[in-house]
Amino acid sequence: MPLPLWSVLVRIAVAIGVTAGALLLAVALSNLADPTAHRALLTRILSGLAISALVIAVIVVLVRWAGRRSLSVVGFTTAAGDLRAFGLGIAAWTVPAAATFFVLALLGSPLQITAPAAEFWLVLGLLFLAVLLTEAIPEELVFRGYASAVLAERLSPWRVIGVQTVLFVATVTLLRGDVNPLDVSLFAAMGFVLGYVRLVTGSVWTAVGIHVAFQTASQLVFTHSVIEFGGSPELAMVALGAVPFTAAAILIPILVAWKTHD
Repeated sequence: MPLPLWSVLVRIAVAIGVTAGALLLAVALSNLADPTAHRALLTRILSGLAISALVIAVIVVLVRWAGRRSLSVVGFTTAAGDLRAFGLGIAAWTVPAAATFFVLALLGSPLQITAPAAEFWLVLGLLFLAVLLTEAIPEELVFRGYASAVLAERLSPWRVIGVQTVLFVATVTLLRGDVNPLDVSLFAAMGFVLGYVRLVTGSVWTAVGIHVAFQTASQLVFTHSVIEFGGSPELAMVALGAVPFTAAAILIPILVAWKTHD
């Protein structure tokens, strides 16, 4: 039986509230002068482990104990299936983004590594783990996972995508503490595409893969000094956002349909 409306609202509020509170606490505890320092990234990783564990525990309680549902409704499959979905998400974002930066380099706006190879790979690895644990896993499990699953018991798929997008944008905007129209539009597009990917793949881990790839690359380009982009911020956002998200929304359903047909 579908959950009562009041129960749906309370459950979603609990999941979002716990996640938002944990993220705000982590930011307050790791408010270091240089967010790009190795120590800051290690602190983000450690806090991310706690945040991800807390979010997973809350969702398991809400789904298994309070809702008496299987975790499959949240977008979990098998370990191997979730790993493949995660890799698909990373590849679906990374390939078109890399192709776009390659074209921009040919047009005179190269993306260059400015640090020694060892430093670059160390920063990339630390940043990837920090983003995965503090952003991608908790946010995707809550919005594209749990919230979407609960809403799907009462709403059509497209309405689920729309409502979870609104919830995602509102939460991220409140966490950031300011309302920037450009950021809001970016988060809305991100939430919509990730919600659509979750719908067509049936796995929340494809969305996690796209999320971690996008945020890792964005923070690497705009925040860290190991990479330097020769073009404008607007061109960087085309390569980081508009092109790869559009390509992922087109390519992933085709790949899923091809796999299903086989």
